[in-house]
Amino acid sequence: MNLRLRIKRGVMCAVAVAIAAMPFSQAFANDESDDFGVWTSIDASKKLTEKMKFGLEGEFRTTDGVKEIDRRSLGFSLSYKAFTWLKADVGYIFMNTYEPAETKTEFFDVVDGEEKYSTKYDHAYRVNKDRLFASLTASFDVGRFDFSFRERLQYTYTNDAFTTEDKDTWYYKDEVNLADPDIDTKTEVEQKDPKRNTTLRSRLTVKWDIRKCPIKPFVSAELFTRVDEWHFHDKIRYRAGADYKIDKDNSVSLFYIYQNANDDDEPAGHAIGASYSFDL
Repeated sequence: MNLRLRIKRGVMCAVAVAIAAMPFSQAFANDESDDFGVWTSIDASKKLTEKMKFGLEGEFRTTDGVKEIDRRSLGFSLSYKAFTWLKADVGYIFMNTYEPAETKTEFFDVVDGEEKYSTKYDHAYRVNKDRLFASLTASFDVGRFDFSFRERLQYTYTNDAFTTEDKDTWYYKDEVNLADPDIDTKTEVEQKDPKRNTTLRSRLTVKWDIRKCPIKPFVSAELFTRVDEWHFHDKIRYRAGADYKIDKDNSVSLFYIYQNANDDDEPAGHAIGASYSFDL
């Protein structure tokens, strides 16, 4: 199978998952506390030596059902299998991500008996991010189950960006006029400063190797910990799905994801997705 046909198959798989997800997106969207999205990816790998491999991955994610493109990314990695049970890898990912609208209300002061407030509404915008990562993955088998534990340290630099900000400054004169305050509104361009984020990701994955079956179910749990701010953990991501090996060079994976908290990468909530992998 040539490279063009492999990429075409991967794209068709990603599109099919996105279309299939549309009816489910409305159901999840009814839960205001959780987001719903579709995650798709295509990755290719090339063995350079017996122990070293080069990888290339493109990813596309949606949020708010399939209404917004949450993330577009392209990355590469280099992995080295030090032992049969231990693999190390390093890599880089370029991401373009969606930042949702944000509203903040602040109390300023009391002037001549009037309470002064300010409400800032930042419109949604897109921002570019650069990510470096290094990982160690240990694997072992217990019967028909494959266990793997990965520790990944990643550094993300969020570039500066611009958005439109609506700012309302208003005054409450007294309790009688609470429903009709004096409002002064202005709109201006707001610059978002660069941000840095260093996170440790600890993931445990269990796969079931069913005898004489090309389908391999799996579950995983991943803990995200901000080491630059010394949080115990920021969020936990749960994943369940199945890998299907088409042949020795091609495989697909279908999965469901739930994560319990918002962070700089994604909102809390649910996602379904598919990935297509092939060896060159």
